[in-house]
Amino acid sequence: MVSKTLNEALKSCLTDHHKISYYEAKVIRELIMADGVMSEEERNMLAIALKEDQFDEKAHKLLAELILRNT
Repeated sequence: MVSKTLNEALKSCLTDHHKISYYEAKVIRELIMADGVMSEEERNMLAIALKEDQFDEKAHKLLAELILRNT
């Protein structure tokens, strides 16, 4: 099995045409928490996606809280 990096996972989710679900957001959160570091690029990608309303309501809340904790 090939494991994706966080950047690959984010790019994959963000290029899809549907809103990112809560379950997809949990995977993104786990990838971020696994290495313990949220890079500036990761933070920016999430912030842009949040601003552009690419997440469903529960996913938006989950990832917005993650950004706030890592600012």
